[in-house]
Amino acid sequence: MPAWADALRSNTLQSNAMRLSDYATGRDNNFNLVRFLAAFAVLWSHSYALSIEWEPWIDFLRYTPAGVAVDVFFVTSGFLVTASLLRLGDVRQFLRARALRIFPALIVMSCLLTFVLGPWFTTLPLGEYFTESETWKFLVKNATVLAGLKFRLEGMFPDNPIDRVVNGSLWTLKFELYCYITLVLAWWLAAKVSKSDAFKLFTRVVVIGTALMLAGFWWAHETGNPTWGDFRLFFMFFCGAAFWIFRARIPMHPALFAAMAFVLLAGVAMPTYFFWVYPPTIAYIVLWLAYVPGGWIRRFNSVGDYSYGLYIYAFPVQQALIASFPTQGPLFVFAWASAITLPLAMLSWHLVEKPMLARKTAKQTA
Repeated sequence: MPAWADALRSNTLQSNAMRLSDYATGRDNNFNLVRFLAAFAVLWSHSYALSIEWEPWIDFLRYTPAGVAVDVFFVTSGFLVTASLLRLGDVRQFLRARALRIFPALIVMSCLLTFVLGPWFTTLPLGEYFTESETWKFLVKNATVLAGLKFRLEGMFPDNPIDRVVNGSLWTLKFELYCYITLVLAWWLAAKVSKSDAFKLFTRVVVIGTALMLAGFWWAHETGNPTWGDFRLFFMFFCGAAFWIFRARIPMHPALFAAMAFVLLAGVAMPTYFFWVYPPTIAYIVLWLAYVPGGWIRRFNSVGDYSYGLYIYAFPVQQALIASFPTQGPLFVFAWASAITLPLAMLSWHLVEKPMLARKTAKQTA
Protein backbone atom coordinates (compact mmCIF):
# COMPACT_ATOMS: atom_id res chain seq x y z
CA MET A 1 0.00 0.00 0.00
CA PRO A 2 1.42 3.45 -0.91
CA ALA A 3 2.51 5.61 1.99
CA TRP A 4 -0.08 8.27 1.21
CA ALA A 5 -2.89 5.69 1.16
CA ASP A 6 -1.73 4.22 4.46
CA ALA A 7 -1.65 7.70 6.02
CA LEU A 8 -5.12 8.47 4.66
CA ARG A 9 -6.48 5.21 6.07
CA SER A 10 -4.85 5.92 9.45
CA ASN A 11 -6.31 9.43 9.58
CA THR A 12 -9.75 8.14 8.61
CA LEU A 13 -9.72 5.56 11.38
CA GLN A 14 -8.57 8.17 13.85
CA SER A 15 -11.34 10.52 12.72
CA ASN A 16 -13.90 7.73 13.11
CA ALA A 17 -12.66 7.11 16.65
CA MET A 18 -12.78 10.73 17.80
CA ARG A 19 -15.38 11.43 20.44
CA LEU A 20 -16.65 14.63 21.99
CA SER A 21 -14.54 13.85 25.05
CA ASP A 22 -11.40 13.98 22.89
CA TYR A 23 -12.18 17.59 21.98
CA ALA A 24 -13.61 18.81 25.28
CA THR A 25 -10.30 18.80 27.13
CA GLY A 26 -9.22 22.43 27.26
CA ARG A 27 -10.06 26.00 26.31
CA ASP A 28 -8.98 25.82 22.67
CA ASN A 29 -12.41 25.88 21.06
CA ASN A 30 -14.90 28.10 19.22
CA PHE A 31 -17.38 28.75 22.03
CA ASN A 32 -16.62 32.46 22.16
CA LEU A 33 -17.23 32.81 18.43
CA VAL A 34 -20.42 30.71 18.48
CA ARG A 35 -21.91 32.76 21.30
CA PHE A 36 -20.70 36.03 19.74
CA LEU A 37 -22.60 35.24 16.53
CA ALA A 38 -25.63 34.14 18.54
CA ALA A 39 -25.66 37.49 20.38
CA PHE A 40 -25.68 39.33 17.05
CA ALA A 41 -28.53 37.12 15.85
CA VAL A 42 -30.56 38.31 18.85
CA LEU A 43 -29.62 41.90 18.06
CA TRP A 44 -30.75 41.39 14.45
CA SER A 45 -34.16 40.00 15.35
CA HIS A 46 -34.79 42.59 18.04
CA SER A 47 -34.09 45.35 15.51
CA TYR A 48 -37.21 44.19 13.67
CA ALA A 49 -39.29 43.39 16.74
CA LEU A 50 -38.65 46.73 18.45
CA SER A 51 -39.39 48.60 15.22
CA ILE A 52 -42.62 46.58 14.85
CA GLU A 53 -41.58 45.41 11.42
CA TRP A 54 -42.27 41.84 10.38
CA GLU A 55 -39.10 39.80 10.23
CA PRO A 56 -38.92 37.73 6.99
CA TRP A 57 -38.28 34.46 8.86
CA ILE A 58 -41.56 34.62 10.77
CA ASP A 59 -43.82 34.26 7.75
CA PHE A 60 -41.94 31.22 6.49
CA LEU A 61 -40.66 29.34 9.53
CA ARG A 62 -42.51 30.86 12.50
CA TYR A 63 -39.14 31.06 14.23
CA THR A 64 -36.50 33.78 14.25
CA PRO A 65 -32.70 33.93 14.41
CA ALA A 66 -33.12 35.24 17.96
CA GLY A 67 -34.97 32.07 18.93
CA VAL A 68 -32.20 29.90 17.52
CA ALA A 69 -29.59 32.08 19.22
CA VAL A 70 -31.21 31.72 22.63
CA ASP A 71 -31.28 27.95 22.12
CA VAL A 72 -27.58 28.06 21.29
CA PHE A 73 -26.90 29.94 24.52
CA PHE A 74 -28.81 27.37 26.56
CA VAL A 75 -27.16 24.35 24.89
CA THR A 76 -23.67 25.73 25.43
CA SER A 77 -24.54 26.83 28.97
CA GLY A 78 -25.89 23.40 29.89
CA PHE A 79 -22.80 21.72 28.49
CA LEU A 80 -20.22 23.99 30.13
CA VAL A 81 -22.04 24.54 33.41
CA THR A 82 -22.50 20.81 33.94
CA ALA A 83 -18.79 20.35 33.27
CA SER A 84 -18.07 22.99 35.92
CA LEU A 85 -20.38 21.40 38.49
CA LEU A 86 -18.96 17.90 38.07
CA ARG A 87 -15.39 19.16 38.03
CA LEU A 88 -15.80 21.22 41.21
CA GLY A 89 -17.97 18.68 43.00
CA ASP A 90 -18.97 21.35 45.52
CA VAL A 91 -22.26 23.25 45.55
CA ARG A 92 -20.87 26.38 47.22
CA GLN A 93 -17.93 26.70 44.86
CA PHE A 94 -20.21 26.11 41.89
CA LEU A 95 -22.75 28.73 42.97
CA ARG A 96 -19.97 31.20 43.70
CA ALA A 97 -18.50 30.63 40.24
CA ARG A 98 -21.90 31.15 38.59
CA ALA A 99 -22.59 34.27 40.66
CA LEU A 100 -19.25 35.81 39.67
CA ARG A 101 -20.01 35.11 36.03
CA ILE A 102 -23.55 36.49 35.98
CA PHE A 103 -24.09 39.18 38.60
CA PRO A 104 -21.19 41.69 38.50
CA ALA A 105 -21.81 42.62 34.86
CA LEU A 106 -25.56 42.55 35.46
CA ILE A 107 -25.25 44.94 38.40
CA VAL A 108 -23.08 47.36 36.40
CA MET A 109 -25.53 47.25 33.50
CA SER A 110 -28.51 47.87 35.80
CA CYS A 111 -26.76 50.84 37.39
CA LEU A 112 -25.94 52.35 34.00
CA LEU A 113 -29.53 51.99 32.84
CA THR A 114 -30.89 53.48 36.07
CA PHE A 115 -28.43 56.34 36.54
CA VAL A 116 -27.39 57.20 32.96
CA LEU A 117 -29.88 56.02 30.33
CA GLY A 118 -32.93 56.61 32.53
CA PRO A 119 -32.22 60.28 33.41
CA TRP A 120 -31.26 60.95 29.78
CA PHE A 121 -34.43 59.58 28.19
CA THR A 122 -37.13 59.83 30.85
CA THR A 123 -39.92 62.31 30.29
CA LEU A 124 -40.39 62.65 34.05
CA PRO A 125 -38.72 65.48 35.98
CA LEU A 126 -35.47 64.15 37.42
CA GLY A 127 -36.63 64.72 40.98
CA GLU A 128 -39.72 62.63 40.33
CA TYR A 129 -37.71 60.00 38.45
CA PHE A 130 -35.34 59.44 41.37
CA THR A 131 -38.06 59.48 44.03
CA GLU A 132 -40.27 57.00 42.17
CA SER A 133 -40.21 53.64 43.94
CA GLU A 134 -40.50 51.96 40.52
CA THR A 135 -37.07 53.33 39.58
CA TRP A 136 -35.43 51.61 42.53
CA LYS A 137 -37.42 48.43 41.99
CA PHE A 138 -36.12 48.43 38.43
CA LEU A 139 -32.53 48.68 39.70
CA VAL A 140 -32.83 45.98 42.38
CA LYS A 141 -34.90 43.46 40.44
CA ASN A 142 -32.81 43.61 37.27
CA ALA A 143 -29.56 43.38 39.22
CA THR A 144 -30.71 40.26 41.08
CA VAL A 145 -33.07 38.57 38.58
CA LEU A 146 -34.25 35.86 40.99
CA ALA A 147 -36.42 38.37 42.85
CA GLY A 148 -38.31 38.93 39.59
CA LEU A 149 -37.69 41.23 36.66
CA LYS A 150 -38.97 44.70 35.91
CA PHE A 151 -38.95 45.56 32.23
CA ARG A 152 -40.79 48.87 32.25
CA LEU A 153 -40.04 52.32 33.61
CA GLU A 154 -42.58 55.12 33.54
CA GLY A 155 -41.52 57.96 31.29
CA MET A 156 -39.08 55.82 29.30
CA PHE A 157 -39.42 55.68 25.51
CA PRO A 158 -43.10 56.78 25.51
CA ASP A 159 -43.22 57.19 21.71
CA ASN A 160 -41.44 53.94 20.85
CA PRO A 161 -43.53 51.17 19.29
CA ILE A 162 -42.82 49.14 22.44
CA ASP A 163 -43.00 51.88 25.04
CA ARG A 164 -41.48 51.90 28.53
CA VAL A 165 -39.67 48.57 28.04
CA VAL A 166 -36.00 49.19 28.83
CA ASN A 167 -34.34 45.76 28.67
CA GLY A 168 -36.57 42.93 27.52
CA SER A 169 -33.68 40.57 26.86
CA LEU A 170 -33.26 39.81 30.55
CA TRP A 171 -36.18 37.37 30.60
CA THR A 172 -33.91 34.49 29.54
CA LEU A 173 -31.50 35.09 32.43
CA LYS A 174 -34.21 34.15 34.88
CA PHE A 175 -34.69 30.81 33.12
CA GLU A 176 -30.96 30.23 32.98
CA LEU A 177 -30.67 30.71 36.73
CA TYR A 178 -33.59 28.34 37.23
CA CYS A 179 -31.72 25.78 35.13
CA TYR A 180 -28.64 26.21 37.34
CA ILE A 181 -30.71 25.66 40.46
CA THR A 182 -32.44 22.61 39.01
CA LEU A 183 -29.10 21.11 37.97
CA VAL A 184 -27.59 21.68 41.42
CA LEU A 185 -30.63 20.19 43.16
CA ALA A 186 -30.50 17.10 40.95
CA TRP A 187 -26.79 16.63 41.71
CA TRP A 188 -27.21 17.29 45.46
CA LEU A 189 -30.21 14.96 45.81
CA ALA A 190 -28.42 12.21 43.88
CA ALA A 191 -25.47 12.49 46.27
CA LYS A 192 -27.79 12.39 49.29
CA VAL A 193 -29.81 9.40 48.08
CA SER A 194 -26.92 7.24 46.95
CA LYS A 195 -23.34 8.26 47.69
CA SER A 196 -21.88 5.19 45.96
CA ASP A 197 -23.90 5.59 42.75
CA ALA A 198 -24.52 9.34 42.85
CA PHE A 199 -23.23 9.97 39.33
CA LYS A 200 -25.33 7.15 37.87
CA LEU A 201 -28.46 8.45 39.60
CA PHE A 202 -27.67 12.01 38.53
CA THR A 203 -27.27 10.80 34.95
CA ARG A 204 -30.65 9.08 35.03
CA VAL A 205 -32.33 12.21 36.36
CA VAL A 206 -30.76 14.34 33.61
CA VAL A 207 -31.69 11.88 30.86
CA ILE A 208 -35.27 11.40 32.06
CA GLY A 209 -35.67 15.13 32.65
CA THR A 210 -34.35 15.96 29.18
CA ALA A 211 -36.70 13.45 27.56
CA LEU A 212 -39.68 14.82 29.50
CA MET A 213 -38.78 18.39 28.54
CA LEU A 214 -38.60 17.39 24.86
CA ALA A 215 -41.97 15.64 25.09
CA GLY A 216 -43.41 18.68 26.84
CA PHE A 217 -41.96 20.97 24.18
CA TRP A 218 -43.53 18.95 21.35
CA TRP A 219 -46.87 18.64 23.15
CA ALA A 220 -47.09 22.32 24.08
CA HIS A 221 -46.06 23.48 20.62
CA GLU A 222 -48.50 21.21 18.81
CA THR A 223 -51.39 22.18 21.08
CA GLY A 224 -50.52 25.89 21.04
CA ASN A 225 -49.90 25.92 24.77
CA PRO A 226 -47.85 29.04 25.68
CA THR A 227 -45.60 26.98 27.97
CA TRP A 228 -43.80 25.50 24.95
CA GLY A 229 -41.10 28.17 25.26
CA ASP A 230 -40.42 27.20 28.89
CA PHE A 231 -40.12 23.52 27.99
CA ARG A 232 -37.84 24.48 25.10
CA LEU A 233 -35.32 26.38 27.22
CA PHE A 234 -35.11 23.69 29.90
CA PHE A 235 -34.74 21.05 27.19
CA MET A 236 -31.92 22.91 25.47
CA PHE A 237 -30.04 23.39 28.74
CA PHE A 238 -30.36 19.79 29.90
CA CYS A 239 -29.67 18.48 26.43
CA GLY A 240 -26.33 20.29 26.70
CA ALA A 241 -25.88 18.73 30.16
CA ALA A 242 -26.55 15.26 28.74
CA PHE A 243 -23.98 15.83 25.99
CA TRP A 244 -21.35 16.56 28.63
CA ILE A 245 -22.25 13.46 30.65
CA PHE A 246 -22.14 11.19 27.58
CA ARG A 247 -19.29 12.99 25.83
CA ALA A 248 -17.14 9.83 25.73
CA ARG A 249 -19.81 8.06 23.67
CA ILE A 250 -20.66 10.79 21.18
CA PRO A 251 -18.74 10.52 17.87
CA MET A 252 -17.66 13.80 16.28
CA HIS A 253 -17.58 12.71 12.66
CA PRO A 254 -18.09 15.00 9.64
CA ALA A 255 -20.58 12.55 8.14
CA LEU A 256 -22.74 12.65 11.26
CA PHE A 257 -22.57 16.44 11.33
CA ALA A 258 -23.58 16.55 7.65
CA ALA A 259 -26.50 14.20 8.33
CA MET A 260 -27.72 16.35 11.23
CA ALA A 261 -27.38 19.51 9.15
CA PHE A 262 -29.25 17.88 6.24
CA VAL A 263 -32.13 16.85 8.52
CA LEU A 264 -32.30 20.35 9.98
CA LEU A 265 -32.25 21.99 6.54
CA ALA A 266 -34.98 19.62 5.40
CA GLY A 267 -37.02 20.84 8.35
CA VAL A 268 -36.38 24.43 7.31
CA ALA A 269 -37.49 23.62 3.75
CA MET A 270 -40.62 21.90 5.09
CA PRO A 271 -41.67 24.08 8.05
CA THR A 272 -44.42 21.65 9.07
CA TYR A 273 -41.69 19.32 10.31
CA PHE A 274 -39.24 21.93 11.56
CA PHE A 275 -40.10 21.74 15.25
CA TRP A 276 -39.96 17.94 15.14
CA VAL A 277 -36.40 17.77 13.78
CA TYR A 278 -34.91 20.99 15.18
CA PRO A 279 -34.71 20.11 18.91
CA PRO A 280 -32.97 16.71 18.46
CA THR A 281 -30.36 18.09 16.03
CA ILE A 282 -29.39 21.56 17.23
CA ALA A 283 -27.23 20.51 20.20
CA TYR A 284 -24.97 18.23 18.15
CA ILE A 285 -24.57 20.86 15.43
CA VAL A 286 -23.68 23.58 17.95
CA LEU A 287 -21.12 21.44 19.81
CA TRP A 288 -19.57 20.18 16.57
CA LEU A 289 -19.09 23.79 15.43
CA ALA A 290 -17.72 24.71 18.86
CA TYR A 291 -15.02 22.04 18.81
CA VAL A 292 -14.19 20.61 15.39
CA PRO A 293 -13.40 23.54 13.03
CA GLY A 294 -9.85 24.68 13.69
CA GLY A 295 -7.11 26.79 12.14
CA TRP A 296 -7.29 30.56 11.96
CA ILE A 297 -10.85 30.60 13.25
CA ARG A 298 -9.53 29.68 16.71
CA ARG A 299 -7.79 33.03 17.01
CA PHE A 300 -11.10 34.59 17.96
CA ASN A 301 -11.04 32.63 21.20
CA SER A 302 -8.17 34.74 22.49
CA VAL A 303 -10.04 38.01 21.92
CA GLY A 304 -12.50 37.52 24.76
CA ASP A 305 -16.09 36.51 25.43
CA TYR A 306 -18.16 39.51 24.42
CA SER A 307 -21.46 37.64 24.04
CA TYR A 308 -22.82 38.36 27.52
CA GLY A 309 -22.15 42.08 27.23
CA LEU A 310 -23.73 42.16 23.78
CA TYR A 311 -26.77 40.39 25.11
CA ILE A 312 -27.43 42.58 28.15
CA TYR A 313 -26.70 45.94 26.50
CA ALA A 314 -28.15 45.59 22.99
CA PHE A 315 -31.85 45.95 23.85
CA PRO A 316 -31.62 49.30 25.72
CA VAL A 317 -29.27 50.65 23.04
CA GLN A 318 -31.79 49.70 20.37
CA GLN A 319 -34.63 51.34 22.28
CA ALA A 320 -32.56 54.51 22.66
CA LEU A 321 -31.82 54.56 18.92
CA ILE A 322 -35.49 54.10 18.02
CA ALA A 323 -36.41 56.94 20.40
CA SER A 324 -33.74 59.19 18.89
CA PHE A 325 -34.34 58.32 15.22
CA PRO A 326 -37.99 57.25 15.02
CA THR A 327 -38.21 57.36 11.23
CA GLN A 328 -35.36 54.92 10.65
CA GLY A 329 -35.93 51.23 9.98
CA PRO A 330 -34.57 48.00 11.46
CA LEU A 331 -31.42 47.89 9.32
CA PHE A 332 -30.40 51.31 10.63
CA VAL A 333 -31.12 50.16 14.18
CA PHE A 334 -29.13 46.96 13.69
CA ALA A 335 -26.09 48.71 12.20
CA TRP A 336 -25.85 51.47 14.80
CA ALA A 337 -26.78 49.26 17.72
CA SER A 338 -23.99 46.88 16.69
CA ALA A 339 -21.49 49.74 16.50
CA ILE A 340 -22.49 51.07 19.94
CA THR A 341 -23.08 47.80 21.79
CA LEU A 342 -19.86 46.05 20.80
CA PRO A 343 -17.60 48.61 22.57
CA LEU A 344 -19.86 48.38 25.64
CA ALA A 345 -19.53 44.60 25.57
CA MET A 346 -15.75 44.85 25.24
CA LEU A 347 -15.56 47.21 28.22
CA SER A 348 -17.83 44.90 30.20
CA TRP A 349 -15.59 41.93 29.46
CA HIS A 350 -12.24 43.59 30.15
CA LEU A 351 -13.25 45.77 33.11
CA VAL A 352 -15.87 43.63 34.86
CA GLU A 353 -16.36 40.05 33.65
CA LYS A 354 -12.75 38.98 33.09
CA PRO A 355 -11.50 40.33 36.47
CA MET A 356 -14.38 38.53 38.21
CA LEU A 357 -13.55 35.28 36.42
CA ALA A 358 -9.93 35.70 37.54
CA ARG A 359 -11.17 35.88 41.14
CA LYS A 360 -13.12 32.69 40.61
CA THR A 361 -10.06 30.90 39.26
CA ALA A 362 -7.85 32.22 42.06
CA LYS A 363 -10.32 30.98 44.68
CA GLN A 364 -10.55 27.52 43.13
CA THR A 365 -6.76 27.10 42.96
CA ALA A 366 -6.07 28.54 46.42
